[in-house]
Amino acid sequence: MDGQGAGIAVNLTLETVIQHAHEKDVHTGEAEGTLYKKGDSTYLRYSEVIEGAGSVNNVIKLNHEGIVILRSGSVTMKQKFLIGQTTQGMYDTPYGQLWMETTTHQMNFRWNQQAKKGDLTLIYGLVLQGEDTGRYTIKIKFQEAEA
Repeated sequence: MDGQGAGIAVNLTLETVIQHAHEKDVHTGEAEGTLYKKGDSTYLRYSEVIEGAGSVNNVIKLNHEGIVILRSGSVTMKQKFLIGQTTQGMYDTPYGQLWMETTTHQMNFRWNQQAKKGDLTLIYGLVLQGEDTGRYTIKIKFQEAEA
């Protein structure tokens, strides 16, 4: 991930854990993507298929201010994460638009240039349409793809 180039191809392992009341839901997956740097920000771009919704393109923008996740495709969303703060946004689904509120508890991003691998952890609370949907933990591990 040197300079302003096209970035490097990475393989990703995705895990989302949703804790709500006494229930725990775990979703895992794998994807291929690109890690690149532009200005002061690092970007992680990948596509995934969401059950019942179809294909979604994801761009995660990371910098010293926080994290922004942009989704486009069968669902559209812009979600901003600022440590210790609550942010608002909209989540467009095939079934309509939902108002959301995100409270970020923890975020951590690491990239090991020598090993060509890294990870992102994001822990937040999510309220959709005024209803608490739980505490989310997203873990993304990524490693340079074999040429």
